[in-house]
Amino acid sequence: MAKKNKKSFFKGQVSKDAQRQKNAGSSYGYLNLPRNVSVFSPEPGSRVKLDFLPYIVTDANHPDRDSDAERAIPGAQWYKRPFKVHRNIGVTKDAVVCLTSIGKRCPICEYRAQRIKEGADKKETDALKASQRNLYVVIPLGHKKFEEKIHIFDISQAMFQKLLIQEIEENEELEMFPDLEDGMSLKIRFASKSIEGGTPFAEAERIDPVAREKAYDESILEDVPNLDEVLKILSNEELKAKFFEDEEPVLDEEDEDEDEEDEPKKPAVHRHAKPQDEDEDEEDAPKKPVRRREPEPEPEKPMRRKPPVPEPEEDEEDEDEEPALAPAKKPAPAPQRTRESGGKNRCPHGHMFGVDTEDFDDCDTCSMWDACIEVKEKSKKK
Repeated sequence: MAKKNKKSFFKGQVSKDAQRQKNAGSSYGYLNLPRNVSVFSPEPGSRVKLDFLPYIVTDANHPDRDSDAERAIPGAQWYKRPFKVHRNIGVTKDAVVCLTSIGKRCPICEYRAQRIKEGADKKETDALKASQRNLYVVIPLGHKKFEEKIHIFDISQAMFQKLLIQEIEENEELEMFPDLEDGMSLKIRFASKSIEGGTPFAEAERIDPVAREKAYDESILEDVPNLDEVLKILSNEELKAKFFEDEEPVLDEEDEDEDEEDEPKKPAVHRHAKPQDEDEDEEDAPKKPVRRREPEPEPEKPMRRKPPVPEPEEDEEDEDEEPALAPAKKPAPAPQRTRESGGKNRCPHGHMFGVDTEDFDDCDTCSMWDACIEVKEKSKKK
């Protein structure tokens, strides 16, 4: 039997998807790398020569912004993008960008401030501290491992920028190093450092400016990645959920009310109402006096338990920062109600003895009611 001429769904779709993947960037931890851009990572104990290029600022909350000096304002050229990270966050121990990097409140910083106020151990609060880092756009020159093209250089403030500031203070001409036309190449020597026998990391110990072999045309800015858009920023709720993601879910009172609304409700029937199939003559029968039920106090909302403490980062030497305003403490969780067991302290109908008194129709005819209400009244006085 001849096959019908049918257009395959895959025709054109596979090639389009392949092109999409080719054009898309890649993820590198807390960085979203643009297409064809890699991260430059200096090896401990190495010597490198780098050209630093400026990028066009787009973030109105850039940490280096100075409106009066027109520095790091949207539309201006600037050579670095400062930001902060929290490390070992969540079950997967990820590094995440601190929301103060974009001028917003950070739930992890607020939690750290709360723990400091509560007198927590310094090791715990240090592990929650955000560390200062910087992004740069660089072109490695004459490097065996990295091609001579645009890379993103991500390094902590203490490992590079700190020394660069000292060099600029001694030689003001060095501050022109990122200029496209009048800039200079930087020869950097990285020492191999480690803390208590940990993994070695690179720390700049010497920076020497040298004349560039060529100037850069302004058109190269079209290929320079926007460092404000490279950072992978989580929302406050996403960051909070990641920070507490190993916790068991805790329902808020509003959530509990919504759940109750979703459940089918039984028609409201008075406890002592006569069933429809009873004889009318039974209306004259003496009725058992109704015991009035006192409203039970509303249980307190359970408090979140403390998340695990991340391990402190080894390669950071930043100074402690001013703690953010700490939120008020949450009340302690209300005690759980448990069923009484054994002999006289056991409800014959399977309810909570000394707790569910008068809550069920069984209570009206229960022989244990007097003992049950006595236990309940005693518990209220405690």
